[in-house]
Amino acid sequence: MNDKNKVGRMKRRLLIAILVPAVLILVAIGIVPLGTVVLSLDKDTYYPDDTVNITVRSLRIGTAEFGRGFRVQRCEDGGWIEVPLDRWWPMDIIGLRAGEVFAQCLIPAKDFVEPPEPGKYRVVKEIRAGLIRLETSTLIAEFYVEATTSDQQAAQWEIS
Repeated sequence: MNDKNKVGRMKRRLLIAILVPAVLILVAIGIVPLGTVVLSLDKDTYYPDDTVNITVRSLRIGTAEFGRGFRVQRCEDGGWIEVPLDRWWPMDIIGLRAGEVFAQCLIPAKDFVEPPEPGKYRVVKEIRAGLIRLETSTLIAEFYVEATTSDQQAAQWEIS
């Protein structure tokens, strides 16, 4: 009975000794992801003069890297059209570890080249993440811009 217990323990130890490094290798090369990186906004709907608070949160093991830049797109006829922005970003790299957060903002009325039209928009941000080999991913967060009260009144006067 004692020999059977020893053999059973040795088999378990051997299995663990093989599986643990194998799983770590798969995680390191990106086949088995550990966590994710999330792009979120503080609200779903904004007026043109509202501040859109953008948050990048790392929920993964390893580092996520990205620049400060992002793109904004507008939904038109079922497709996404790039919205020209009137802003620039420093050329630095932000690195987030697990649990860390990076915040930035956008004001459609100030940051869009053209006045924002009511409709569906999205923020698009490229990141690189991984333990050993960094791979590029695209993060997206959607939002709506509503007409201001004065825009709605002007539209009603035009109809009248």
